[in-house]
Amino acid sequence: MQQKANNPEVFATVNGSVLGMNLYEFLLGSRHQDSLERQVQDDDFDAELNRQQTAKDLVMTELLAQQARRLGMHEGELVKVEMAMAEKTLLAQLYVKQLMDSIKVDEAQIRDLYDQQSEQTMYRFMIWRSPDQADAQDILKALKTGNRADTTDIIETPWLRDVDIAPEVNDIVRALEVSEFAEKPVFQDGVWKVVQIIDKQVSAKQSYEEEREIIRAELVRLKLDEKLEKLAEGASIVFNEQHVIQSGQ
Repeated sequence: MQQKANNPEVFATVNGSVLGMNLYEFLLGSRHQDSLERQVQDDDFDAELNRQQTAKDLVMTELLAQQARRLGMHEGELVKVEMAMAEKTLLAQLYVKQLMDSIKVDEAQIRDLYDQQSEQTMYRFMIWRSPDQADAQDILKALKTGNRADTTDIIETPWLRDVDIAPEVNDIVRALEVSEFAEKPVFQDGVWKVVQIIDKQVSAKQSYEEEREIIRAELVRLKLDEKLEKLAEGASIVFNEQHVIQSGQ
């Protein structure tokens, strides 16, 4: 049974329990970004229908919660623990958001990091592997002279970004062209590798406008990590040694 409420601060009354407009606005707001993305991707997206669905979800949540209380589920130990954890998680998230909002990033710092960026290169490699350095050198020599390598331990990699390649390897292959071999075998992951570039793509870096928010977000994250680390360092934290040892076994 549905009735109209006259109080502008009341969104709905469900079995005598009042749902405030703040609850509805919070739920609607939490779905705001998702709604914007759906509007961009789906021409048939109906914002009004989305608001109606949000209202139905809020009312149904209240009905289900009322039923759970009638069954005494709110008195269960598991529910109490989950509620306590949910409260701590929410407070932690709100405090982190407050910290992030308070972090100011200098435009000059963003520009400086942008200027340090270079074009991005992607590679595909053919790699011959051997546990023995001398054997790897023989394989390289044979391949360079057009002969077949005396090994079956060969892999072809998918596309790899230069930033995802170990710096010491990236330094070696950066100047190579397609079909060229690294000058000498590379020792990595416990084996010697003969490396040949089989494909290469160089992409110019994005414009400053495209990269600005990405760089800013990374700077905010780094400063946030510093704040959280200082917070932890200044706290008195004592573990129950018995549980810590057990969890580490």
